Amino acid sequence: MLGKTDEKPLARRTSVWCGLATALPLAVASPAMSQEIDISYGVDFTSNYISKGFTQTEDRPAVQPYVVFGFGDAYLEFWASNARFGGVSDIEFDVAIGYAPQIGNWDLDIGFVQYFYRDDKTDYGEFYLGATYNINDDAEIGLKYWREVYFDYNTFYLSGAYSGLPWDLTLSGGIGSDFGSRNLAEDAVYADVGLTKEFNDNIAFDLRVNHSEIEDTRLLATLSFYN
Repeated sequence: MLGKTDEKPLARRTSVWCGLATALPLAVASPAMSQEIDISYGVDFTSNYISKGFTQTEDRPAVQPYVVFGFGDAYLEFWASNARFGGVSDIEFDVAIGYAPQIGNWDLDIGFVQYFYRDDKTDYGEFYLGATYNINDDAEIGLKYWREVYFDYNTFYLSGAYSGLPWDLTLSGGIGSDFGSRNLAEDAVYADVGLTKEFNDNIAFDLRVNHSEIEDTRLLATLSFYN
């Protein structure tokens, strides 16, 4: 699970290529009040599950379903994926709770995510804090920070995206590092850049190059279905 600090992020992954779900309103009534809950869900089919530059499937494909319940600016997310470490297959289950308000041109995201594994019983969880600035309708920049609460890991990720390209393509990417907090032979610096094509309100395809100072450079393809 080396490098399993994750920019999924949850609500859902503030980056353009990961936050493709839209909300489905569901009214929940009570005798005293009526509260609206937003539900979004989907599934990603990806050629490699990579987190912070580290493969979580030993360079094998992954299927990743999720569902997000929104309560105003707060949310609860459930996410899952197959995983593989040391030649042993496993299943990952993530539960995240957070608060993601919009203030002017800023989209903020603060929360906590706990990682569970079917076979590996190691406790693993992170607090995260993110801020994305919407420069205009087509461009944004963002910064996200993760703090691993059971170990002494800190990770930062600087990202950007531009959606004003021909054929409705979105160019996005970023660079991140643990700044040596994992005490590896070198800093776990990683970067990615790619293009996303949304075919309609429910389907998108992403082609991305991921580079890691620790592991190899890889080409990653992801097909997403979402409501």
